[in-house]
Amino acid sequence: MNRTLYRIGNPLRFLLTSLLLMLFTPGFAQQLRGILSGKVTTSDGSPAAYVSVSVVGSRAGVATDENGAFLLTNLPEGEQTLRISGVGFDAVEQTVRVGTTPDPALTVVLRASARQLGEVVVTGQKRRTSSATRTNQELIDIPMAIQVVGQEVIRNQNAFDMATIVRNVAGVNLGGTYGGQNTYQYFNARGFNLNNWQNYRRNGFMIWNMGTHFNDNIESVEFLKGPTAILYGDVAPGGVMNLVTKKPLNYHYRRIETKVGQYGLFRPTVDVSGPINARRTLLYRLNATYEQSNSFRDYVKNKAVMVAPSVLWKITPDLEWNVEYTFKKTTASDDPGLVSPDGTYAGLSKIPYNRYLSEPGVQYGFHDHGVYSTLTYQINSRWRVRNLAGYSYTFRNPASLSTGSIPDPDGRVDRYEYNYRQWFDIRTVSLEILGEITTGPVKHHLFAGAEYNDSFSRYSTGAGYNRVDSTFNIYRPQYGRIRVADDTSPYEKFRFYYIRRGLYVQDQISLLNDRLQFLLGVRFNRTEQGNRYDNESERPETDQPAVAGPVSPRFGLVYKPLPWLSAFASYSKSYEVNAPDPAAENTAQFSAPAPTIGEQVEAGMKGNLLKERLGVTLTAFQIDKKDVFGYVYLDPINPGNADFKYNLYSGGHHRSRGVELDVNGKVNSNLNLIASASYIEAEVVSDPAYRSGNWLGAQPRNSYSLWADYRFDRLVKGLTLGYGVFHRGRFYGTTENITLTRSYTTMDASVGYRIGGLSLLLTVSNLANRKYYLQSFSPTTWEPQWVRRGVLSVAYRF
Repeated sequence: MNRTLYRIGNPLRFLLTSLLLMLFTPGFAQQLRGILSGKVTTSDGSPAAYVSVSVVGSRAGVATDENGAFLLTNLPEGEQTLRISGVGFDAVEQTVRVGTTPDPALTVVLRASARQLGEVVVTGQKRRTSSATRTNQELIDIPMAIQVVGQEVIRNQNAFDMATIVRNVAGVNLGGTYGGQNTYQYFNARGFNLNNWQNYRRNGFMIWNMGTHFNDNIESVEFLKGPTAILYGDVAPGGVMNLVTKKPLNYHYRRIETKVGQYGLFRPTVDVSGPINARRTLLYRLNATYEQSNSFRDYVKNKAVMVAPSVLWKITPDLEWNVEYTFKKTTASDDPGLVSPDGTYAGLSKIPYNRYLSEPGVQYGFHDHGVYSTLTYQINSRWRVRNLAGYSYTFRNPASLSTGSIPDPDGRVDRYEYNYRQWFDIRTVSLEILGEITTGPVKHHLFAGAEYNDSFSRYSTGAGYNRVDSTFNIYRPQYGRIRVADDTSPYEKFRFYYIRRGLYVQDQISLLNDRLQFLLGVRFNRTEQGNRYDNESERPETDQPAVAGPVSPRFGLVYKPLPWLSAFASYSKSYEVNAPDPAAENTAQFSAPAPTIGEQVEAGMKGNLLKERLGVTLTAFQIDKKDVFGYVYLDPINPGNADFKYNLYSGGHHRSRGVELDVNGKVNSNLNLIASASYIEAEVVSDPAYRSGNWLGAQPRNSYSLWADYRFDRLVKGLTLGYGVFHRGRFYGTTENITLTRSYTTMDASVGYRIGGLSLLLTVSNLANRKYYLQSFSPTTWEPQWVRRGVLSVAYRF
């Protein structure tokens, strides 16, 4: 075993050794058998969601779920004092009797406080991610690495794109963009690219990654790391990104905000919510955003609009229906980035950072709208049924001009036009039941469901790279000599489709008063993808559907020597269905490629520190991805020389292994902290297209981040200061490993002030004005990242 791999093994041995030691700690023998369950409501009978429920004089505490229900275990038996509190409500203390069986009749009523209402913030490993994990358990009890970037971090960093959010999470990286910062961004996790049509979710619903995702209707962003096939079927093994939207509130909430900044940024937003009727059984929320901005890049600008209304109907105290609608539209300049004059990373310094290589007026057009329904029935305090149904439609017109090769000695380079239209639509429906059963000392957290999802898309016949200019000079650009016309070509005579079906069941068994937990889960899949022709007689013999029906298991172990500390280990599996690509030169050789399989072994520790305010996750993992299916350019150094022709390949074996650390929460009531660090070796084990030992593209060996902000409540009450540092080590832009980039470190700073309902926040990103690049789809093109930029947010809440 080489020394590098030996270093990776040390953290894993440490974690396993720690687990064995904890099994013999005296606390293991302690028997706290008391159980307490109930429901918290407001004075009008509505559920009080996400309020704090704790036992006075102990560390025991939970947050209620969205239906106001709670369950406390591992309590001393006998008479105890229960304390219930939530922002916007007067705290309540109530004497209860704790026994070995829960009292389902316990109900606590909260009354609205006369003080200013605010939002409930749950920190550390006590948070829940029911829309992503589909269970109602706290993070500390789930045997997988999950990181949540919540609204407080998003606001304190003045974030309004996914790249700003992603940099806070260990092992997750911005891979690049399609045609510029304001089109769409793509990411990788634990060394593997997130698939644009599999690994992105919105409240658990699948969404295509073809436009700007983050808008002001997003409450938090959840990252489920590693394979998640048991939850979502066919997904790439790096992880799943889930966007959680803001939900209607049962009190009046109004917030308006405007962000203005350098390079012409103007971004007003509105967020209003409250009851529609007097009984507060009908609630609404409306989020709307408009954005326009220029760029540090010449001729680059964008406009975007988002409107997202939602309505929650509490049909009965146990039955509620939430319906959300979202509309987004973006128009952004095409920005192909830069090409190095000599093909090297160092050569990029010979061309101005703001040099534009496309044509002014060439734009990426995108609009999307969708409606999503969530119907929840609370059978009792332990069981509930949920039905999800959704439909979305997306259209895009990704016009672009790209460079295809290294320039000649005088700076002349070939340019290619890429201009077409494409639409997508997605239908999703699922039915699931989850709950708990207690049989003596054993408790079962059960979850079962069925899911159907289909997605169709269609291209216009204009798709394809066409050489349009071979005289463009990167040193002396002359614009306006060619024009990219609107695509008016007809649509192709076939539609591409995905159809997914899944049946899944999972049981997390708790023993010894929740100290020891075993997770067993399995999903039965049937996935089909291919093309549906308007006239089946025109289908080529090589174009046949790809069908796969693998079984996706998941096993996990959690041990909690203390209520605020857990150790876990797990095994999980993923799969990706592969289909022939008619545009490839050798597609006839791949009529039925095998699915790509991912397997992960993971072990780690989670802790709630500093009175359960600060969550810490330390994880060691290894992912093996086999039967890798992909493409490689016929000329990888100058792909334009072969007019971007490529071959398919199958049978690769890629591996990623590493250690990650995530810290998120509060040090005290004034100091917020989010930090991450990772060391990951993601490389080719064997592959028909790449050399063994090549690094996987866009994955650095090491990276770290730290953001902290402090709110003063004495010297200058209302003042907040923030500072962050973000480091990314060297990486290869693509798996060809042609050019190794330099590492880079950026810094951000912020100063804010709040008085009453008025909030001011000034942030400066890339404080040292560091210039750095990501690599684009082609090994010869690079994307300059944002220079220093100041953004001022002015918000008022009333």
